[in-house]
Amino acid sequence: MVLKYQNPILRGMYPDPSITRVGSTYYMVNSTFEYYPGIALSKSNDLLNWTKLPGIASSSNQADLRQSKSNEGIFAACLRYYEHHFYVITTNFAEFKTFLIRGRLSADGEHVEWETQRIEIDVPGIDPDIYFEDQHAYVQFTGYVDKQGTKAIRQVEIDLTTGKIIHEPVILTYGTGGRDVEGPHILKKSGWYYLLAAEGGTGEGHMITIFRSKSIWGPYTDDSTVNPLFTNRDRASEPLQNVGHGDLFQDVDHNWWLVCLGTRPAQVGFTAITNIGRETLLYPVTWEKDWPTVNNRIPTVNVDLSQFPKHAASLPHAQQQNRFVDQFTTSDLNPEWLSLRDQVPGLSIYDGQLHLPGNEHQLSDLSTPAFIGVRQTEHDERFTVTLSPDSHVNQGSFGIATIIDADHFAALLIRQSSEGGYIVYRCQQVGDLKVNRELGTLPEYPTALSILNRSDKKTFVATMSDEKQVSFSTDSLLLSNQAIAALNTGDIQGIFAYKNAQFVISQAVREALPKHE
Repeated sequence: MVLKYQNPILRGMYPDPSITRVGSTYYMVNSTFEYYPGIALSKSNDLLNWTKLPGIASSSNQADLRQSKSNEGIFAACLRYYEHHFYVITTNFAEFKTFLIRGRLSADGEHVEWETQRIEIDVPGIDPDIYFEDQHAYVQFTGYVDKQGTKAIRQVEIDLTTGKIIHEPVILTYGTGGRDVEGPHILKKSGWYYLLAAEGGTGEGHMITIFRSKSIWGPYTDDSTVNPLFTNRDRASEPLQNVGHGDLFQDVDHNWWLVCLGTRPAQVGFTAITNIGRETLLYPVTWEKDWPTVNNRIPTVNVDLSQFPKHAASLPHAQQQNRFVDQFTTSDLNPEWLSLRDQVPGLSIYDGQLHLPGNEHQLSDLSTPAFIGVRQTEHDERFTVTLSPDSHVNQGSFGIATIIDADHFAALLIRQSSEGGYIVYRCQQVGDLKVNRELGTLPEYPTALSILNRSDKKTFVATMSDEKQVSFSTDSLLLSNQAIAALNTGDIQGIFAYKNAQFVISQAVREALPKHE
């Protein structure tokens, strides 16, 4: 029995969670935007510890991300299980297409096998939800209802096989008055249809609201004493902010829970900044007078279940330490790794090493550079890769990088010196400002490259076999959501190769550090 746990349960860029249960196993999807594979998928047997599965959209037939701009691509997804099949529904903003992908559990029950073809649904909006009842399939979505961009939650009925619309769009609600009503999810309880929504934008005003109706088609009404259902918009001192976009579900013991997104801003001077992105939170839910109450209405980092003994009894395992180590023991790339817009050509794993061949694309290109990375998951964190002697820069370069979008990234790179040895240089872009600055010359390759993340700065380090180092630092603010005025993504840290460089690593480690004072 777990009496206390800590949010987030998925740390780093895991926004817009949607969850479903099959037997005693929970499956969850999250938005991935321009990163590949599209639609993150995780599973758990205890709600607190999650195993990352391969991303769902791994081919252009499912979702073509190759032309995605930064902060576009896969928007909010919804995952449901119906008649022995998984159904994930989402919008690829790069194509502005809403679609379903269907999957089934593998024979051993360990994986989900997804169909390679999608089912398109012709609706003018984003954030789709799907609800099944009595052999009917209903899709709720954030629809644009006029040329001024007014949003409302709308609903259609579809043919599940073809995606064809059977019942034309009906407006379910305009929300409670908050801007950007989005993220609908419908459930049924005690004869009522409950509609969850996200309002207020995905920044400081974010909130979860709820409505109900006796008919699937409405009208949906709310209760001003209930809404907003869950938010920290008026609690600036709380460590979690931007809380919204929720999904309600029941555990194996029929207790109700809510997953939602939130951020953990870092206070740097007079500014709160976010490098980590939007993360997944979990809270206990009780029902009072036909409406849900979430964690005593306050989104907290630490969740005390002493007032929720039934919920506590359903959690069998404590949370494990958040640490990632990859020693490349299998030929398959660990699902923690992401690339940009498509699979990186030529990437391979063999003999306990990851081989990353360079290509002609820069980190600033809206294409697929030879970059793979993992999410930054803590403000105080180190990411380190161990170089193999099989690495060769040739006429190109390779190194370690952090990226938040195509115009905001920083990298420590290595290239051949015409005078012998290797030049270490800083490659960074902040908006239209570009920096390429030599830091020093080394007689041989470093043995390790690392990024030291702190709330106020990031330090990029090349370490030699004799422990000598070459490094540079940059303000974390320059790689934050505040720098790009968008909240979709968080920092992704990883390795990059350019032109005909061959970058080979034998280990990658991401580990939390004690808080930096």
